[in-house]
Amino acid sequence: MSILNKATNSIAQTRLGVLSEWFIRICLAWVFFEYGLPKINSLIESPTTPLGFILKMDFFSEFPIISSWLIAIAEVLLVPLFIILGGFNFLGPLSKSFSTLGGILGTFVMVVIIWGFHFPILDDSFSDIHLQMMLLAMSLYFLFK
Repeated sequence: MSILNKATNSIAQTRLGVLSEWFIRICLAWVFFEYGLPKINSLIESPTTPLGFILKMDFFSEFPIISSWLIAIAEVLLVPLFIILGGFNFLGPLSKSFSTLGGILGTFVMVVIIWGFHFPILDDSFSDIHLQMMLLAMSLYFLFK
């Protein structure tokens, strides 16, 4: 095992290791943005019409317009912005705060989507929500990083 450790240790210790975190940041921000873009476009076209899936969710159907706008803004703007800003170390302690905020919002969105929509409404199982679980895991990473 020590030969394997010696062979891989130099790879793990390179300065390029920071790229792996940036790849995760960019992918997470991009996916949230891509999922939020159609929602925000729909709301811009018809600002008083809630998103269809919101009406199916028990809790959020109580205030569907506000819920629709909140989820769309979180996905298209807030989560991507906070996750990307959190990677800029020159911001000092503020970068950690941005990462944590992005992680909190991303985690909240994914928990609501998974346990409020995919399981009860779509009747999905864990094998059906692998993308959502990856987004949840990535959000949790930045929440606690």
